[in-house]
Amino acid sequence: MKSTVTGNSESIKKILEKKPQYRECLFSRGYFITDDPSVRENDYPFYGEWTIESINGYRIFIHKDQDYCIHKENGVSFIIIGHAYNPFNDVYEEKTLLKNAAAAYFECHENFFESINDWTGIFCVFVFDKNIIGVQDCAGIKALYYGAVNDNICFTSHPQLVADIYGLKMDPFIEKLVANRFYNIGNRYLPGDLSPFAELKRIGANVYINCNEKKDFSVHRFYPVRPLPECNTEEDYERGVQEAYRILHKNIELASLKWPNSAISLSGGTDSKTTLACANGFYDRFSYFSFQSKDTEVTDSEAAHEICEKIGLKHDIYPIPANNEEIEDYDELKAIIIHSYGYVRGLAEREIRKHICMYRWNYFDTEIKSWISEIVRVFFERKYGMKFPKRLTARHFSIFQTRYFASPSLLSKSDRIYKEYMKKFDLEEAKFNFEHTDMYYWEVRMSSWGMMVTQSLDICHRITFPFNNRRLVELMLSLPREERKTDKTHNEIIKVANKDIYDANIHILNNYFHSGRIMLEKAYFVYRTLFRK
Repeated sequence: MKSTVTGNSESIKKILEKKPQYRECLFSRGYFITDDPSVRENDYPFYGEWTIESINGYRIFIHKDQDYCIHKENGVSFIIIGHAYNPFNDVYEEKTLLKNAAAAYFECHENFFESINDWTGIFCVFVFDKNIIGVQDCAGIKALYYGAVNDNICFTSHPQLVADIYGLKMDPFIEKLVANRFYNIGNRYLPGDLSPFAELKRIGANVYINCNEKKDFSVHRFYPVRPLPECNTEEDYERGVQEAYRILHKNIELASLKWPNSAISLSGGTDSKTTLACANGFYDRFSYFSFQSKDTEVTDSEAAHEICEKIGLKHDIYPIPANNEEIEDYDELKAIIIHSYGYVRGLAEREIRKHICMYRWNYFDTEIKSWISEIVRVFFERKYGMKFPKRLTARHFSIFQTRYFASPSLLSKSDRIYKEYMKKFDLEEAKFNFEHTDMYYWEVRMSSWGMMVTQSLDICHRITFPFNNRRLVELMLSLPREERKTDKTHNEIIKVANKDIYDANIHILNNYFHSGRIMLEKAYFVYRTLFRK
């Protein structure tokens, strides 16, 4: 990797000059919003293939495969980039969703955010009024980076796109961090709200970005605004399970109506089984599949295949070639994929092979995935087998993010970044009765790691998450933590949705929570956080 981003972009330009058919793979499903009139749509990286919209003095560049919708009312413009659907009123057309959100906006900003809290999907919504407001989906999966470059306002899904336009260089700290051999042991995302470039920052779940007329940016929290409801009785718990099922079931129905050529990806794990069970009643509207690119995926796919056989569904298993040489133009497509996410997500060769195969196969246009539900499963306590303090420190945030073995200077720098981040994002302590570890997983890990994983798959097809709904996450977090931690809640939802899947009693061992590596990570975590205040 080179710090001179221009050099990297020049090599990508050469690839795309020789292989113009792959121009669509660069910054797939991306967007770029700017007030800079000098950006040329026919040049690299757009090549005249992106849609250009003009709104309130701004130009919006949208990748040809990216969904979007615009609504204008009373001189104010609203745009959703991505997709959304509302399980509480059965609306799955963005035009109607935006119109309803606009009506709420003109009542008051709080109502606007309450309206968006009902939505499921992967999206950013921008409001162009006197100020510009930008907000993301429930878990911050649709990326939103912002900044001013040469006094030009920039909002984008891909920091590298802005870097290519303006010749930005990677931040020296980021360059050091991602080059460290221990960076890839962790979850491969950047600390705090950093991007690879000092000029751009990132927001995430439950906050919005505001840009005023002076081109000053500020981050504001809009959620949560009230405590989680208390679940005190067995009746409360049963109602919660039933309502969680109803929301998931409705989300899956709306996805089937929105995209007739959809598929549900299955692993045989708890989240995957819950999604499959909640699709009951609509099974004929989807196809079902798993991939095999490593040993654990073989185990997962075989379990998923057995579950589908139990309920009479056809399940396809797609093996991924074991060698790069088996894939046409592998090196060129690998370079484009790595460049698109800015050289900060170290994908394994097998993952890149999988992405390229999925891009070429076109078996479906939309994949329904499940792992947003990890937010409610008491992840870190399950992983480490230990209790955490009610209030986390910047050091906790750093060690959750990656392992800084023998890198004290990088760890100290990460601590300082997270300390600033926690203050800026009003995350220095948990809100109301939300747990701090749950908020970290939701707002930091999922909005950075989850966002980057999903973005790296954008080259393949559209992805949606039935769990990615703020009302649903809130509901499930209100249920007793021990039931969530032991997967009782998910299993109860499965039982309500499809008793045949529940009775099949097919489980896979999650080696991630039982490996020797986890024991070493726990020892390191305790050592590095024990005396940190």
